[in-house]
Amino acid sequence: MSPPLMRLRDREWHSPASQRFVDQGDRFIPTRSLMNLDFARSSLMRQPRRAGATVDLPEILTPKEEYRRRVEENWTLDSQGKPLKMLVFRGSPRKSHPSVLMVDEMLKEEREPPRSIRRIRHLPQSADRILDGPELIDDYYLNLMGWGKSNILAVALGRSLYLWNAAGSTVQLLLTTDADDHPTSVAWSVDGKMVAVGFASSKVEIWDAVALQQVRILEGHLARVGSLSWTWNMLSSGSRDASIINHDVRSFRRVSSKLRAHTGEVCGLKWSCGGDLLASGGNDNLVHVWESSKMGSSKYLHRLTDHRAAVRALAWCPFQPKTLASGGGTADQCIKIWNAQTGRCANSINTCAQVCALEWNRHQKEILSAHGYNQNRLSLWAYPSLAKITDFTGHTDRILQLSQSPDGSTVVSAAADETIRFWKVFEPPPCSPGMDDEDRLFSLKRMHIR
Repeated sequence: MSPPLMRLRDREWHSPASQRFVDQGDRFIPTRSLMNLDFARSSLMRQPRRAGATVDLPEILTPKEEYRRRVEENWTLDSQGKPLKMLVFRGSPRKSHPSVLMVDEMLKEEREPPRSIRRIRHLPQSADRILDGPELIDDYYLNLMGWGKSNILAVALGRSLYLWNAAGSTVQLLLTTDADDHPTSVAWSVDGKMVAVGFASSKVEIWDAVALQQVRILEGHLARVGSLSWTWNMLSSGSRDASIINHDVRSFRRVSSKLRAHTGEVCGLKWSCGGDLLASGGNDNLVHVWESSKMGSSKYLHRLTDHRAAVRALAWCPFQPKTLASGGGTADQCIKIWNAQTGRCANSINTCAQVCALEWNRHQKEILSAHGYNQNRLSLWAYPSLAKITDFTGHTDRILQLSQSPDGSTVVSAAADETIRFWKVFEPPPCSPGMDDEDRLFSLKRMHIR
């Protein structure tokens, strides 16, 4: 039996019916239920006839040779026309179960997108924190609050500008003007180290927020500066004189470029996240989109004319850089979503209230709006459908200012009721490496500061 077993080890044998089996078996152990044991035993037990018998044998064969001859004589075909094998081994062909290496499985798991875990989101029923904001000017066309990257909130109250540190809950007075002047706009630089302040006297001042010192004074406007927006080394200012001035803060030239397209006060100004597009809104009910590469002329990229009231609320989408949201005043009450590449309105919703400010959620596809006459509320909308998710109430007068924390989890609103309220509206990202409780605003306890 040694030679046949040696041959079986050199080849891989499969039964005609082995396609039915799915479990791998030992290839050297035969499947007895498929063997013709009677024929095998008879063939092994027969002996060659002796000399002198009635039948002459042509030659005398050894037992091994006789076994081989009888196997070859009785080798027949089965019902399917395939050779009938005496020894059938359980198993399936190699191709039916291709080998898979563990490293291949690991690489496959890395390539697959992670499965999102749905968490229950709890939207606040009230403000998480309330601060007093005495002498906050009740003027729709002014932008008096900004939250910088250094986690400091700048807010203009009357003739003074205050800096509130969210991490330490400390307040510092940055400046106070003369009786005939007051701040009309506030904007932080991209790195959060400098703050620009526009005044009713038409000038713009740049202050070092760390050293609490004035750095530069920028001039060029003929009326109050109600809107400011930074993009790295460029500061843009919008004025009641209907002009936009771009200042390169690295240069000592008086004006880098001046844009004229509005016929009313420029009350909204916002650079895109990439710094390649500038949006401006005015009291002439118009929105203009400007290209940074063509600031030398007053040739705008698009003029958007769908609003029917002053446009102050402007916000660029953080996850779709060419998408702009705009909100109109009392006679319009609409939020519109624009494609800045084509200049077409992608969607619009009537909010039934004056739209004063807009902020995008950086972690989910949502947008938050601040409203004045006659609702005095915050509203959260799904994007791109603009279906309302919920309202946030608490202010008793129109909400004029809206800003967002550096980590994008909290928004702050300031209203004509002289209160500043913090809301945990935007859910923080699932993991925020390097962000501890001291860096989050909602780790702070409620307090009132006057």
